[in-house]
Amino acid sequence: MTSSRMPGLSVQDAAAYWLARHDADPSTAADPAFLDWLAQSEDHAQAWARAQGLWRQATQDIKDDPLADALRASALAARPPVWPRALAAASIAAVVLLGAAGGWRYWSGREQPHGAQVATSVPLPRFVTGVGEQRAVTLTDGTRLDLDSDTRIDVAFDDKARRLILMKGRAYIQVGRDPRRPFAVDAGDQTIVDRGTSFGVRLDPDKVSVMLVEGEVAVGARGGAPDHALQPGQRLVLQAGRPARVERFDPVTALAWREGFVEFSATPLSEAVAEMNRHGGRRMVIAEPRVGAMKISGRFKLGDSERFLRTVAMLLPVRAVRVGDTLEIRETP
Repeated sequence: MTSSRMPGLSVQDAAAYWLARHDADPSTAADPAFLDWLAQSEDHAQAWARAQGLWRQATQDIKDDPLADALRASALAARPPVWPRALAAASIAAVVLLGAAGGWRYWSGREQPHGAQVATSVPLPRFVTGVGEQRAVTLTDGTRLDLDSDTRIDVAFDDKARRLILMKGRAYIQVGRDPRRPFAVDAGDQTIVDRGTSFGVRLDPDKVSVMLVEGEVAVGARGGAPDHALQPGQRLVLQAGRPARVERFDPVTALAWREGFVEFSATPLSEAVAEMNRHGGRRMVIAEPRVGAMKISGRFKLGDSERFLRTVAMLLPVRAVRVGDTLEIRETP
């Protein structure tokens, strides 16, 4: 497989390239080009994890090898996003270096001469919740993550910076204090830079939302300067094809999901149903567009679609009909 943004390089060669750069300069871990490559696919993340594991085993054998120094210098000389043939050569040279240290066999999971099996991958720190599941996690720096249903977040900490990569879903983040290492979250094509905060971030297929509870955050496109600075009580909504929107929000309502509830206020039924479906229970579908446009308000328990529909049927002229494994919402005749 070829890395989509590094023409001519396989995923393994690209991982070796980034490995050589990281070994020479650890701040590469925060390089937007590296983070973009890492987030492109699961294959990239796994290749990077394997490269790191192999490098740790090989480093002691080659730390004084002049070839290693030469390869580090070669890798540093090539700067993304331009990928000339010299870069491909530097990447492949890094792979050769690993092979010279006796490590390339590990990429395919083969045995060492003495028969000891080495793990083929070292998983990146990652936290995932399934549909209907929520999870609280405390990271090594004291940062607390509250993860909502159907969420995945990757952790990329090193001795110079702290970074989270939200791949999907929603998280509420209370950042641990560490003045030496800046903290940022990547969500889609946006980066949220922390300045001592508690904030929420949500990533939908076409939208990124950031809400600040306390402290300060700055938000901007990955690799660029921040475009928005939020104050407590403000929410930034960035949606494809629409202007950025900053609005006030009620923290109690917005964070009700942490207690297993959701609150709607004059919300189109189509949006309310989509939110309820994210949290499990029997799946609901809306039969007619005008039903989806009806507005609903109230506090509802997540994951209980049947109770939700019983309440909705008392408030709106609709009814629920079982169709296979779904509940179809229809207008009352």
